[in-house]
Amino acid sequence: MPYEYATKLLFYFKAQMSQSQSNISQLKDFLSYLITVKGDLSNITAPPFTLSPRSVVEIPASWAERHDLFLQPAQEQEPARRSLLVLKNFLCSLKRQVYTAATAKGRSDDCSDGEVRKPLNAILGELFLGVLEGNDGSTTKLICEQVSHHPPVTACCLYNETHGISSSGYVAQETTFNPTSGVRVKQIGHAIIRDEGHEESHLMTLPTIAIKGLLVGQPYPELEGTCYISSSSGYLATIDFQGKRMLGSSKKNSVRAELSDVRDGGRILFEVSGQWNDRLTITDGTNRKLVEDFSIDDVPLTELQTKPIAEQSPWESRKAWAKVAEGIGVGSMHVVSNEKGKIENAQREMRAAEESANIEWPRLFFQNSEDSDQEFVLLAKAIPDHMARNIDKERTAGIWKFIGVSAAKALLEEGIFHRSLAPTGQAESY
Repeated sequence: MPYEYATKLLFYFKAQMSQSQSNISQLKDFLSYLITVKGDLSNITAPPFTLSPRSVVEIPASWAERHDLFLQPAQEQEPARRSLLVLKNFLCSLKRQVYTAATAKGRSDDCSDGEVRKPLNAILGELFLGVLEGNDGSTTKLICEQVSHHPPVTACCLYNETHGISSSGYVAQETTFNPTSGVRVKQIGHAIIRDEGHEESHLMTLPTIAIKGLLVGQPYPELEGTCYISSSSGYLATIDFQGKRMLGSSKKNSVRAELSDVRDGGRILFEVSGQWNDRLTITDGTNRKLVEDFSIDDVPLTELQTKPIAEQSPWESRKAWAKVAEGIGVGSMHVVSNEKGKIENAQREMRAAEESANIEWPRLFFQNSEDSDQEFVLLAKAIPDHMARNIDKERTAGIWKFIGVSAAKALLEEGIFHRSLAPTGQAESY
């Protein structure tokens, strides 16, 4: 799910380093402005020449882009191995999550290369819909929706009916900037992977992102802290992220994970170590034998398939931002600024009208639940960190739950979202 704003800032800073002297001057001004902002920076707007033609709502597709790996737990008979596969998919998704915003020239497997730029801020109600095709003919459907703007919260569900496996969750970001330590993004939210065939669920919490190297003009991302994957079958994955230190031989983007059996006193079954954007090694925790050594880039990718823009709803991301993307493609910052401004100004007017009329924007595929999430509560019991065991719905604008496959199918088949209203606030003919 989730790494939206950290990714945006990283791409912003990287893009600036290769710009003209005028743009470098704008970068300095922008950094100076960030220093003055108190609190969360998630909705700060950067200059138009830094933009990617894609929106942040596309990022959650990375959860299942290693598609064969995403489906493998449903086909594994041994429960500990299923938990290991969920952990492996999580680790293999991180590179795409952090680097996945589209470049000005399109997407690439090595997402850290190329002319990367800042993805567009998602608008409330923005949708990203698509399908991942499996080698066996099955499909995994993706539904992403921007369910909140203040704070920015993206909710997502991926489901494969053939294999009975799904992943759904939501995330908000709290972003701070310091001229010495750089950018730090606290991710608030979680995802739950459900394996219907084995009647299992796996709760996944999220790491913190730091963007380092800003002062020396060589920005790069690090993941920090500890996150967990707690399985209903009794296994707990503890994932520790460690970046390169000032002293010592540590490497950038280092990670170490342990999969333990909670019912057996926390006995370690598997250990994973390496770099989340390069190579990982899996070792048997009992006999120390090598289980697997592999490169992240060697795990096959499946590109998400979307409808042609002409067939999309005005609320689908690529159609909503089509004119902005065209301006970026031809290098016309005048077009970019004008078209982007039309949408952003219309959104402000829509929010003001809602407040005046005392109504709330209707979400489509996700509902805000006032009740506690019992599935989360049960799965979180095995997590030792009391902060990770709790849901802070004030910081995520609520608890966001997927409406279910049947209800989602009906909406998708109709293909009309928010009826005649367009993101620009104007009437739209279908």
